[in-house]
Amino acid sequence: MNPTSHRLLPKDRDVDMVCATIEFGAGLRNPLARALPDVVLIRLQDMPTLDMSLKVLCREAAEQHCGRQAVLDRLIEVVFIQVLRDLMDQQRLQVGLLAGLAEPRLAKAINAMHAEPERAWSLEDLAAAAGMSRARFAAKFRETVGITPGSYLGEWRLGVAQSLLRQGKPVQLVSDVVGYGSASALSRAFRAHTGQTPTEWVKHYRHGR
Repeated sequence: MNPTSHRLLPKDRDVDMVCATIEFGAGLRNPLARALPDVVLIRLQDMPTLDMSLKVLCREAAEQHCGRQAVLDRLIEVVFIQVLRDLMDQQRLQVGLLAGLAEPRLAKAINAMHAEPERAWSLEDLAAAAGMSRARFAAKFRETVGITPGSYLGEWRLGVAQSLLRQGKPVQLVSDVVGYGSASALSRAFRAHTGQTPTEWVKHYRHGR
């Protein structure tokens, strides 16, 4: 979420430009959003599938068919996924979530945390999911993702909690879903990371929209 106003100006008349706003799930602390570089440069001749997707998107944007916006929304999601795949397949990012997801063993542990944030994951559990020894997993995770597995899990849980709170879910329900067990435990974690209680954070978020 970036309220900064901006303008995009093409270098010349032959340049086609597409501007889109993408809202990530799992709240405002989404690790995927924070893992992305400021600029990604991809030569379309090196990615024919992306080239085709962009051509279809631009053609759809130039016409006024029924369901145009729905089609554009889906197409930009496809384009974004293709860009993420290229970042991972070409190993363009050395540290962060995408680097972790590009490593097959770490990806198993990360996906497990994403699927069950409420589970009381231990380092041994996550290492087993990755098929690695406890020590090797801990070192590899920190080296690749940039933080410890425990810190990543905590950040993911808070991100999911933020997403649910924005949807109007009660704090007690949210605490159960993300594995804190009680509203007070979630509030302590929230205050430690945001300086606010969940209720205060929701009010601040809605006021700032």
